[in-house]
Amino acid sequence: MYEDIRSNKIRSALIVSIFIVMITLIVYYICMAFDLGIMSIIIALIFSCVSAFASYYNSDKIVLAMSKARPATHEENQKLVNILDALVVSSGLSSTPKLYIVEDAQPNAFATGRDPEHSVICVTTGLLEKLDYYELEGVIGHELAHIANYDIRLSAVVTVMVRFRRYAF
Repeated sequence: MYEDIRSNKIRSALIVSIFIVMITLIVYYICMAFDLGIMSIIIALIFSCVSAFASYYNSDKIVLAMSKARPATHEENQKLVNILDALVVSSGLSSTPKLYIVEDAQPNAFATGRDPEHSVICVTTGLLEKLDYYELEGVIGHELAHIANYDIRLSAVVTVMVRFRRYAF
């Protein structure tokens, strides 16, 4: 397990580094087209570092906005909240992930965030309608395993960086 966590952290750092280099090069060539001289590389580095920093620290919010998720409430989703609370106690995680719902008939769930302290589990309404208590418990347990292994950091970083590149250029 510790090898998986280490591997995911290294991959995430590599992806962020590649993102910074790519954005730096793109912005550098744009600045050179405007004949900004030596300022081009400074502008490019500042832009790429700020965008990578903002993307990394807001990755969970960006992914939730892309999926149009809303926070789960204890009143509406009591069964789901109870499952999550019980599994967090037994998982050994130091904090409880936030719980979100996506209005979608397809049964699906995912976890996102940059680390276990800033993690989110999101489930669709289709999943809530189709699964019984124990099946839902299995799905939430699976998502908690992604959080514990830092799979969420890697997937959130990749998702946000790819979307950033797609919309920015």
